[in-house]
Amino acid sequence: MLRFSRVLAILLVMAFFVACGGPPSTSETDRTTNNLTFTDATNTTITLPKQPGRIVCLVGICEDILATLKLDPVAVNDTLGQNPAFFGAKAKSFAVISGAFFSPNVEDIAKANPDLVIGLANVHENLRDALKPIAPLYIMNPTSYTDSINYLKDIGRLTGRSNIANQAAQKFLNKLAAYKARSPKNKTALLMYGSDVNFNIFTAQSLSGGLLAQVTNYPWTAGSGAAPAGDHEPGAISYSLEKVLARDPDVLLVGSLNSAQPLSKQLASNPVWSNLKAVKTNQVYEVPSDIYIFGRGTISLGLALDDAMKKLYPDVFPHPLS
Repeated sequence: MLRFSRVLAILLVMAFFVACGGPPSTSETDRTTNNLTFTDATNTTITLPKQPGRIVCLVGICEDILATLKLDPVAVNDTLGQNPAFFGAKAKSFAVISGAFFSPNVEDIAKANPDLVIGLANVHENLRDALKPIAPLYIMNPTSYTDSINYLKDIGRLTGRSNIANQAAQKFLNKLAAYKARSPKNKTALLMYGSDVNFNIFTAQSLSGGLLAQVTNYPWTAGSGAAPAGDHEPGAISYSLEKVLARDPDVLLVGSLNSAQPLSKQLASNPVWSNLKAVKTNQVYEVPSDIYIFGRGTISLGLALDDAMKKLYPDVFPHPLS
C-alpha cells in the first residue's frame, strides 16, 4: 500500500508538470540569460536583469538603431533624432541630457530611469562607475558598416526585436550591393571634415571611408606615422591640403562641424585649394555631418550612400536606390 501511494504521488507530480508545460529546462534558462547578455566594445560583459524598454542615447548610433527598431529613446543628448529619417518632430519631446557630448549630466540620465544607456568608445567609458546604481552601460565603437549591423542586431536581440533588426540589416546590405554592382568606380572621392582649417579625413579603415571604398575609388589609408584625428574618430587622421593635392581627388565631400562658416569656405583661403581638381570642376560638396559622421547606424549609412552616389555619379544614380 505504501509503495502504491509513492507511485501515485510521483504520477500526480508528473501530470502537474505536463499540464503546466513542465519546469524550465536548463537550455531554456540559458537561452533567456543569453538573450539579455552582451559584451560591448570595451570587452565588458553584462547580463541585464530584464528586457530593456527604457534606453538613454548618448550617441547618434543609438538613435539610429532605436528608430530602426521602432523604439523611442527615453532621453538623448543631441538633435539627430529630429531628422525626419529617424523620429522627426516627435524627437523634440524626448528628454534632453544636458552637458557636453564628452561629459553628459549623470543626474539627467538618472531622471530618465533607464534600463540601458548606450554610449561611444573613447568618450563615455568613464561614466560606467557613476552609472552603476542607475543602469548598465553599453559602449559601441563602429569602425565598419559590419559593426553597425552587428550593433543593430544585438540591440534587436536584447529588446526582443530581432526580426525587425534582421530585415533592416538585409535591406541595407541589398542597397549596398546594388550600388556596388552599378557603380562605374572610376572617380576618386575623399570625405574630409572639421571645424577649422586643421581638418581630418576619413581613411578606408574608418566607418564612412570604408563604406565609400565599397562603391568608388577611395585610396586614402592611415599608413605608418599618420597622426590620428584629435576627436578620436576611428580610422580618421589629421591631414593637409598639400597631401590632398598629391592624390588630387575628383570629388570632395566636406563635413563641416562649424555652423558659422562651412569648412570648404575656410579652406578656400589656402592657395593650394584652388589647385585641386575637384575645386576647378565644381565637384566640392558640403554634406550633412549628422548622417555622414554622427549617425553611424544603418539608416544614416544608407542615406549617406544615396547622397554620395548621386553626387559622384549623377548620370547613373539620378535617384536613390531602394
